[in-house]
Amino acid sequence: MINRESADNTARYIRLWRRSATSALVALAGVAASVNPASAATRSYVVSWFTQGMYSTENDCPGGINPPIEKQWVKDLMDLGMTRDEAQAIVVRVGNGDRSAHDIIVNRGRINGQPVNAYNNPQAVKDPMMVAVDSKYGVGFNLDGKGAASPNGFEDPETGEKGVNNQMARALGCIFNLRAKPPLRSSDTEQWWHLIQDYQPAWLISIDADDFKNSSTAKITFDRALEHPSWDANSETRRNMTYRIDPDPRSHTEIKGSIKDGVFHAATEQTLFMVGDLLVMPALELHKTHVRIKIQEDGSLDGYLGGYQPWVQVYFPIAAGGNAFEMNVAHDIPGIYYLLKKNADAEPDPKTGENTAISATWRIEAVPSFNVPIETAKSGTKNGGGQQASISSR
Repeated sequence: MINRESADNTARYIRLWRRSATSALVALAGVAASVNPASAATRSYVVSWFTQGMYSTENDCPGGINPPIEKQWVKDLMDLGMTRDEAQAIVVRVGNGDRSAHDIIVNRGRINGQPVNAYNNPQAVKDPMMVAVDSKYGVGFNLDGKGAASPNGFEDPETGEKGVNNQMARALGCIFNLRAKPPLRSSDTEQWWHLIQDYQPAWLISIDADDFKNSSTAKITFDRALEHPSWDANSETRRNMTYRIDPDPRSHTEIKGSIKDGVFHAATEQTLFMVGDLLVMPALELHKTHVRIKIQEDGSLDGYLGGYQPWVQVYFPIAAGGNAFEMNVAHDIPGIYYLLKKNADAEPDPKTGENTAISATWRIEAVPSFNVPIETAKSGTKNGGGQQASISSR
């Protein structure tokens, strides 16, 4: 049980994130979105996949992965003082569509002894002590610069880099539906990605370089489109479609780096901000952005983005899903809140000392496209690919 003062911590964190996001937008608003038309030194892409950077291995969860939601609910209700039989009876009723039992699950939080919505007030729920990843390997980047001495650091299985900071994967990696080992994708993100395709405008990438195999000076640019991604007959993102670049500076970031053996690398102090979708991820905000993206032989991209992310950004869309999310995706939402909070490792609150950001790695894939400024699309001029600019349609 907790009192109202401690329960309000969550709201304070959300306000802190909003202030941070607003500051980032104000700074970006002063920068014009300078987009170069495609040329011989520019390759354009549309993001075809975006998900948490996981590297699940056998026995990486102490005592096994977290239980299915039905078993977790029984534990949650027993934490409220119910007997196992009483708790199991309520969970059965939920499965049978009993609305009153459903309300008991939703309002399993307690503030001053009174039931409250557990998703809006996760601190009003006793920590269910869900399991986090304990593994040698994890994909990502050494963000804190401490190398092998970095606390809780992984070793990247692809690069061999030690001290990789990816606490988001540690926090969420023992939830069954989020587990994955590249090139496989988790079942959750499979659902999420296809769900938002009709709602979220496409994310765009362009890479500028004098040589796409090896270049000491290269640049990657992130933008958002005005159109949604187009699908092919296999429900994969269609290649070589034309997208108009949204001139809104909030989703425009240019990052300088280099290319070695066909892989773009960057390690910066920059913030990457992208407007997302309210249903799954309202925004992507990565501080100290790192990039490692391979330019594939077939012209596509496959790699990772890393940085420190306000962890309420990760929790918020999960909490917004409420009981339907718990039932269908099988995550204990207050449990995720505690996992993220305990594993957050950066940007401490000046008043409480609690970390407000978590090191995160996101896996990103993209396919070739033609990304053009609005003026180019209106005039019908040809882009660098030699094809007439046309508006992507579904």
